[in-house]
Amino acid sequence: MSSFQTAVAAVLPMFIMLVLGWYLRKIRMTDEPMLNKLNTVCFRAFLAVNVYYNIYKVNIKEVFRARLLLYAIATQVVILLFSLLVAMVTEKTKKKRGALSHGIFHTNFVIFGTLIGTALCGEGNIGGISLLIAVIVPVQNIFSVVLLELFRENSKLSVKKTLGGVLKNPYVIAAAAGFLTQLFPVRYPDVIANVFRDLGRCGTPVALIVMGGLFNFGAVRENAKAILVGSLARLVVVPAVLIAVTVALGFRGEEFIALMCIFIAPCATTSFNLASAMDSDADLAAQLVVFTSLFSLMTIFLWIFALSQLGIF
Repeated sequence: MSSFQTAVAAVLPMFIMLVLGWYLRKIRMTDEPMLNKLNTVCFRAFLAVNVYYNIYKVNIKEVFRARLLLYAIATQVVILLFSLLVAMVTEKTKKKRGALSHGIFHTNFVIFGTLIGTALCGEGNIGGISLLIAVIVPVQNIFSVVLLELFRENSKLSVKKTLGGVLKNPYVIAAAAGFLTQLFPVRYPDVIANVFRDLGRCGTPVALIVMGGLFNFGAVRENAKAILVGSLARLVVVPAVLIAVTVALGFRGEEFIALMCIFIAPCATTSFNLASAMDSDADLAAQLVVFTSLFSLMTIFLWIFALSQLGIF
């Protein structure tokens, strides 16, 4: 039951902020132009700072494990290819293909990995998860930018243009800056580091409020098939296959839990921001975040309960 409560504690605040965004729009305290501008600020500033700060804070030397890292990156390639296959088979338009494949691929690993990992491993015992957050978050962001760049409407495939879009993306720039900070290394006074921390903390709540305000309820019926396909792929198929492979390869304990958190997490909150900023189907992206987060309350509990019953951790 504690695992279920952990999932509720992670998801419930998200829905409260979504409802707040919807309510503020309903009472006309905000409007679409304002929300679109705020979305741009969130995408280019708050969330990018959050990516940078997460990498800056991790002590990579202490938690580095080559086998865990290489396997985690390999699973991201597998999930990316699977998401592309699902989207190409089930959707016809470029925008929907991009939003669907991105929703299946990009997970809310930072929030769910930290909460579930702490609940299962204990406070201070999530070094493997910290390592994966530092590496998988920028990897997912880079792959996500490439994916959405490929599916831009009225855009021909161009390696130069795609690479340019990747290199200019605020998340990619923030991740590169974070690793450069680790490489040299650079340490800020606490007063400066706290500014980065506080700005980064604005990202998720602001993104959710904006998403709630811009959420198009009328498009749910139109996107019902994509929502169902994306939710099943993200929360059932991907975990079922990759958890089985992970168990067979002998990962256990904290390392297994770190990997499991990537596989069972719902769509990333930033899926909406990226889709909106990169000319994808923002309505479908937002709906995938909302519905996978809702369904994940059940699936996360079931995955954790089943695996603990089997003695995997």
